[in-house]
Amino acid sequence: MGLMDNIKNAQEMAKQAQEQAGGVMQAGMPDSADMQYAQTANKIAQSGLPGVATVKSISETKEEAMGPGKRYAIEVAIELESGESYETTIQQSLTDDAMSSGHYEAGKRFEVKVDPDDRSQALLYGLAD
Repeated sequence: MGLMDNIKNAQEMAKQAQEQAGGVMQAGMPDSADMQYAQTANKIAQSGLPGVATVKSISETKEEAMGPGKRYAIEVAIELESGESYETTIQQSLTDDAMSSGHYEAGKRFEVKVDPDDRSQALLYGLAD
């Protein structure tokens, strides 16, 4: 009887471990918003229109970011190399190190690439000269 109880307990512990591991795996899996963000970022990196963006304001969103960073809403004024100028708010994931660097503040200028099909979609790269 003791051996059967030990086997039953071991099976129950294994089941609990699987459920916990599955929960951790599912929590770390990208959702459809993460996948959309990744596709947009890839498109912009490959075919984005270059320009310069001046940060007007920045605030953390309540959306979770894929990876180690947090998602931010960054209000910018964009000047494309073509001469087009406009303002928009972009969503971008940034790490705590990036935020503590002092670069992401009002008035800072960044190199930017803009989605050629949707000018409201853009990504900030390094600081502009």
